[in-house]
Amino acid sequence: MSKSLKILFIFLISLIMFASTADISSAKKSKGMTDAQITELTTTINDLTQKVYSASLFSPQENNKLVDIKMKLDAAIAIDSSNPAYPMLYYKTGILYKAREYKDDAADCFQTIIDLFGDTPYAAKAMTELKKMGVKVVAPAPAQ
Repeated sequence: MSKSLKILFIFLISLIMFASTADISSAKKSKGMTDAQITELTTTINDLTQKVYSASLFSPQENNKLVDIKMKLDAAIAIDSSNPAYPMLYYKTGILYKAREYKDDAADCFQTIIDLFGDTPYAAKAMTELKKMGVKVVAPAPAQ
């Protein structure tokens, strides 16, 4: 990735983080994500996945969407991680980050699945993806 693209990406992340502060505070007032929000994220993830598979380039807005997805998921699980849709959304987001060659972000998504959703089928998939990436799989701490 060229230096100017990296700078643009960092700028966009900063802008999104600033803009999403309101989203996080409003999410804290509710309990996780609504079904409509999950449907919206799922649609966005599927659209971005289709672009990856068709070898299309992401626009800056689509890069923003990818970052926004992870931030919304992180904010939602900080409030309530019981929604059964979250492991799938994290897994698909991790796959997108991996395809975009954002190894750290992909690894974070996969590790979140292992840590919080270890009893789902996505935990085994996440472990496999981490191993493929050459990332050490960190077992979740035992519950106390």
